[in-house]
Amino acid sequence: MSSFKGVMPDKSLEYMRGIEEEYACRSPRDIAARVKALAAEHDDWRRNRCLNLNPSENAISPGARRLLDTDLATRVTEGFVGDKEYPPAPMNRYIDEIEGMIIHLVKRLFRCDYVEWRTLSSSMANSLVYFALSKSGETILSQSNRGGGNDSYRPNGPPGLRGLKVEDLPEAPLFDVDYDALDKSVGRVKPSWIVVGGGRVLFPYDLKRLREAADRVGARILYDAAHLGPLIAFGLFQDPLAEGADVMTLGTHKLMGGPIGGLVLTNDEELAKRMLALTHPAFIQTRDQNKYAAAAWSLSELAHFGPEYAKQIQANSHALAGALDERGFKVVGRERGYTKTHQVIVNVRDLGPRAIEKRFNESNILIPTTTLWDDPPGGRGGLRISVQEATRQGMCVGEMRGVADLIKRSVEGETPESMRREVEGFVAPFRMLKYCF
Repeated sequence: MSSFKGVMPDKSLEYMRGIEEEYACRSPRDIAARVKALAAEHDDWRRNRCLNLNPSENAISPGARRLLDTDLATRVTEGFVGDKEYPPAPMNRYIDEIEGMIIHLVKRLFRCDYVEWRTLSSSMANSLVYFALSKSGETILSQSNRGGGNDSYRPNGPPGLRGLKVEDLPEAPLFDVDYDALDKSVGRVKPSWIVVGGGRVLFPYDLKRLREAADRVGARILYDAAHLGPLIAFGLFQDPLAEGADVMTLGTHKLMGGPIGGLVLTNDEELAKRMLALTHPAFIQTRDQNKYAAAAWSLSELAHFGPEYAKQIQANSHALAGALDERGFKVVGRERGYTKTHQVIVNVRDLGPRAIEKRFNESNILIPTTTLWDDPPGGRGGLRISVQEATRQGMCVGEMRGVADLIKRSVEGETPESMRREVEGFVAPFRMLKYCF
């Protein structure tokens, strides 16, 4: 392990010392058996014992899961659908049709002309935009981490790798933009891109004002909709491409309910040409075909069940916010109706956020802490709670009061042992996923 000293954090080094001591004398067969056991334990824990309220995750349908365990998992495919570079054409005849269905479904769901379907995550989708459509030395304006952004458009993420300068969009409460200060900021920075969206979107952005500001300096707008797919697709939020965004990125998991992957959407032919030409071979030489199949299945389910599913997500998040408010929590956005998305953000700065997060995890209630827009540097004073997996498990507005009760009891210090029993009993009736074939 000495070779990792100075490369891994000390805590990681300590963990790896324990792993090497544990497995040094085990046979490869024993290690394989342990891997199988760990996967089974994880599945049982996640599916049967946890209340998952993590905004970055969702449950994948049984049909999509089965497709991950097919021969497609080990096959390669490179290039454009219907005209692959490798392997020879006859070997791609099945996967080409599957990829074609992905493109068709995404265009139909999101009313767009062009889609890049091959990126491996929403972060890679954002990276593709920077590398294909900007030049080193240019400046982008994006939301700060405190103001609602994430690392995929901050200096420590892909923009830094691309050599872009990153300036903060002027912040406003509720993870929005200070539109009155926007023009001055854009005029001073003269960005090539304005980036909004990400992981803490509660309400629509004023894309009209963002578009007007961008046009004054010839900038383009990237809308990171990684968490918002079904709400946009079925008219329950805003329609970024129709309202002025040049490019929109999505994740195929999170609200979308598919395997992890990324999508890039645009209506601009020139932008599409530049992005699609760069994905292969610059970003990926091949991709697991089983994930294409699972994504196509999941998109089909979304096209069929999506309107009902999206409405229930929105209803559940609003109901949960109201129930938490009734129980004395400081729910962010109360003055505007809490939220119009899948997530609820709660200010627990005065309650010890890290201690609460630890107690949640020990109680099998999976909720991460988050940075609030008015936190001091390095602060994480909030909870970021979402309902998409609970919704797909079949929970409705009525169950949100029970969810709020579990959260409150854990925050108030009920023992993790007792809470684990309560959580397991609460989720037991919801083991059969809804909104799937």
